[in-house]
Amino acid sequence: MNDAMDHLLHVVMNGRVIGDIQRSGKRKMRLRYEDLSAGRFTPLSVSMPGPSGRYREAVLLPWLEGLLPDRPEMLRQWRRRFGVADDTGPFSLLRHVGEDVAGAAQFVHPDRLQTVLGGHGDLDDLDGVEVAEMLRRAKADLPVSVKEGANGKFSLAGAQAKIALHRSDRGWSDPSGTVPSTHIVKPPIPGMPDQDLVEAVTLRTAAGLGLRVARCAIEEFDDERGIVVTRYDRIQRPDGRWQRVHQEDVCQALAVWPGRKYESQGGPGAATIADLVYRASSRPEQDARRFAQALVFNWLTCGTDGHARNFSLMLSGEDVRLAPLYDLNSHLAYSDGSGNDLSMRVNGSFRAADVSLDDWARFAARLRVDSDWLRDEITRQSDGLLDAMARSAKSDDVARYDSAAVARLLTNTEAWVERLAL
Repeated sequence: MNDAMDHLLHVVMNGRVIGDIQRSGKRKMRLRYEDLSAGRFTPLSVSMPGPSGRYREAVLLPWLEGLLPDRPEMLRQWRRRFGVADDTGPFSLLRHVGEDVAGAAQFVHPDRLQTVLGGHGDLDDLDGVEVAEMLRRAKADLPVSVKEGANGKFSLAGAQAKIALHRSDRGWSDPSGTVPSTHIVKPPIPGMPDQDLVEAVTLRTAAGLGLRVARCAIEEFDDERGIVVTRYDRIQRPDGRWQRVHQEDVCQALAVWPGRKYESQGGPGAATIADLVYRASSRPEQDARRFAQALVFNWLTCGTDGHARNFSLMLSGEDVRLAPLYDLNSHLAYSDGSGNDLSMRVNGSFRAADVSLDDWARFAARLRVDSDWLRDEITRQSDGLLDAMARSAKSDDVARYDSAAVARLLTNTEAWVERLAL
């Protein structure tokens, strides 16, 4: 195999090459955009806006790292499977798993470029037993594909086990090539009983309060169960085919390494993200409010994992918007909120119970929103929270399990909101 080709990845968005990444050393590389002056151009990142110029590893490496899972054992399994050394960075793994990642970009080895540009892809139909086996393998940090020698398999960021599948009228399939995954399936987090149910209730509660969130459902696959999340970075075209939509998480947008996703680890805090949203968004006032709404919701539900990687931007040409919310989980199913810290400080405080209405009012300017609007928003959400959560818990796919964790969530949320003295 040509050694030069092993140091090159083409960057393809929806059937068009937008650039390439060339590696010149283990952790030395550059991104070069193609001349796309005659057509619509969507950059990889607001941190690499293009359309001309070259971007080096200082910004490119953390962005690529953000496409990979946070699970060290899974990364070790991948490196073992693909014969990749531990110290070669994300480029070497994306050669094997870069054709279906978050967003619209596909990272394609030169040997497969014509296949991808030609629109070739496969759908291997799966039954419930096979999906269950994929979920078990994901939980065990093993390669999940049900077929050997699969090219261009998916990579999903984050610490939780998950798989990416394609859903159509004929059922579930394992996609490859140009065919994108359409849904993410996540089993419950070990040690947190019925966490999948809690996540579904939390997401739907946010939706019931008018926040934009990813759609979800609870489904069973043989002897495994999980939350099925419809990917907001995929859309179905009028001809029935699916198209990737570009997105990046906030760490990628700020060229921050994914391992620093928590503010307590030196990662982006709420004010930094609010500044990014206001600077990058095509609708800055609206998206600043949407971000502030999400922070308030995490506080009211004791959502302790609302770190920077759980917020994303959607990019389409020159248009940039805050993405729908995802990975919302209330910790009140497992605690009464005492001693719980938020992922981002509010007016200097991580401790959720220590944050007051006055803290939010003083913090409003840092969030790029009006303090009176923020007070009204807190009142609006707190007034509607319990009803929205109760309705979400009564959804058929949740209520059928009569979950003790969901019951605790409802009881503890009521006590928590009373404790906040809103």
